[in-house]
Amino acid sequence: MVEFYDVRNQKTSIKARPVLILSDMRNNDFTVLPISTIPNPLNIDVDYDIEINPQIFQKLNLNKISYVRTHKRIYLHQASIDKTKILGDIKSDYPDLFLEILEKMEKFNKEILENALN
Repeated sequence: MVEFYDVRNQKTSIKARPVLILSDMRNNDFTVLPISTIPNPLNIDVDYDIEINPQIFQKLNLNKISYVRTHKRIYLHQASIDKTKILGDIKSDYPDLFLEILEKMEKFNKEILENALN
């Protein structure tokens, strides 16, 4: 379960959402990147959102075009992860996509650090 801002209801809500797990559990938390359909194209971050087209990346079992939000890293408690609903393995099945995700995440992290130091 992942928190998100519900624009319609003007409040923070919680919903089940696919995520890319980046690391093994640490202190009962997983480090993840959310995967979202982003219905409003104006909300797509052209620098950091990476499109996953289900026709191209069929092994991920997504129903709609979705985006890995490389600039929205979150930490989820282990109880929030439903391990019975694994959609796929980006790292093994699509290594080029996985590396692109890591590169975008690293670029964003570098940008944050540079902004903090200035």
